[in-house]
Amino acid sequence: MRRSVRLAVTPPFAFGLALRYLAASPSAIVEEVQDGEYVRPVRIGGRWLLLRVRDGAAPGGALQVTLEGRRVRTADLEAAADLVSRLFGTAEDVTPVLRALRRSSRFVPLARRCRGLRPVLIGDPFEALIWAVLGQQINIAFAAKLKAALLEHFGGSLAVGGRRYPLFPAPEHLARLRRADLRPLQYSRQKADYIIGLSQAVARGTLDFASLAGLPTPEAVARLTAFRGIGRWTAEYLLLRGLGDRDALPAADGGLRRIVGEELGLGRLATEEEVRGVAAPIAGWRGYLAFYWWFTLQERSRDRAPAA
Repeated sequence: MRRSVRLAVTPPFAFGLALRYLAASPSAIVEEVQDGEYVRPVRIGGRWLLLRVRDGAAPGGALQVTLEGRRVRTADLEAAADLVSRLFGTAEDVTPVLRALRRSSRFVPLARRCRGLRPVLIGDPFEALIWAVLGQQINIAFAAKLKAALLEHFGGSLAVGGRRYPLFPAPEHLARLRRADLRPLQYSRQKADYIIGLSQAVARGTLDFASLAGLPTPEAVARLTAFRGIGRWTAEYLLLRGLGDRDALPAADGGLRRIVGEELGLGRLATEEEVRGVAAPIAGWRGYLAFYWWFTLQERSRDRAPAA
């Protein structure tokens, strides 16, 4: 069964740029970009359904949100539309962000390149947390390999239309694992312990994502870093990509340090403090700046790629 609904967006809205980012993002393993469409399994009303999102090509801008599954209710469609709005920021007015960026000549090209792009969230806060932990102090390509292994061995799949789509494992499932279950998948002892311990905290409710919503960024960071396995970078990344905090700046991120170092002409990676200093003029919107920098790094990588 397949049902669709139209989701209005607040212009300017660049769904194509969001898809372009996801198509090249190592984090995008559960989700896929196929022929101008975002596809991923989602859990709604206690059931797994397949979500598809594409540009609705309607006057004034809109997205077409589609659910596929054995039974799709009107309430399921409404929940899916709410989820898509959160993931892609469809209701956000980016005018204040663009205005803040344009006040600095350094950010004018960024505002032009990313006009209409919002920070794209990872589909589920728990998935965003685990992805951030996987990315700690290792090559991003290897982190993607670890995430893929987690899905393959512990995630299950959703069968729709003759295809199987991978499911990210629930916290309750990962909470029951032992270190020995993850070590054969090339997880370090420490990373395995962090994944299992944080999954247990989420499953028990001691790490509650909903309780972080609306908190000032420093307070949310302080709460998160009280958990073993979550440092400041992990907390800020989770807040930005998992919970939609538009002022969260993962300033210790290697990519952000690289692009700021290049823009300042340092001949080296910028320090975390230098990244925060450059971002300070747009306080309130630093999450947008971080995401726009990541998008810019992707575009530069494409430009450097040899022709096929």
